[in-house]
Amino acid sequence: MSSILFAFCRKNVYALSNTLFNYYEEVMMTTLYIVRHGQSEANKAGILQGSKIDTPLTAKGRKQAHTVQQQLQTLNFAKVYASPLLRAAQTAHIIAGETTTTYDWRLKEYDYGAWDGQLLKDIHQKYARFFDSQQNLLPNSDKVSHGETFTEVTERLQAFFKELAVKHNNEKILVVSHGFTIKLMLDAVLGIKNLVNLNEPSNAGVTKIELTPESMTLLYFNQEFS
Repeated sequence: MSSILFAFCRKNVYALSNTLFNYYEEVMMTTLYIVRHGQSEANKAGILQGSKIDTPLTAKGRKQAHTVQQQLQTLNFAKVYASPLLRAAQTAHIIAGETTTTYDWRLKEYDYGAWDGQLLKDIHQKYARFFDSQQNLLPNSDKVSHGETFTEVTERLQAFFKELAVKHNNEKILVVSHGFTIKLMLDAVLGIKNLVNLNEPSNAGVTKIELTPESMTLLYFNQEFS
């Protein structure tokens, strides 16, 4: 009787172990390190830079990217995704080194329409009603700028992250993008609707997100190493 009971228990413990193993296999997640590009020439000049104006990194911007590289170098990224815009591509190259980078248009900066390339101080003065007290852009600005809507950007980002969750289960991924686009990622990925008072990440600021096909968790936002 005891032998039969032992065999029964051992069989069920084995089955339970397999169940738990399969469960943890299923919930393994993708870890994303999302980096805003380093300071660009337009950033330095106080120019609003969306997806039309594309300037290279400044010396400071390159230094910022190198600092991030030093902080993240032990993570051994399985894959790197970056916006195809020059400032993001340069940042990705510095951080990623020899790791293959895929350039994805969905990571490009928000299109500011007719405002792209203008001085920020002029836009804030002329179109003050489309910014809050912290000079954060409001959702209805596209009616005047004729740029993208927040919803358009959020939808392309949602599609991008869904693909990552399927392709890169249990891997660390580097994503290099842009300030306003990263801000909208928090809506796309986490459903945070009240983004008006959330400032954009700093140049070379790092945001960490854990991602599964069913859930997404923000671990930190805009960590600065420089």
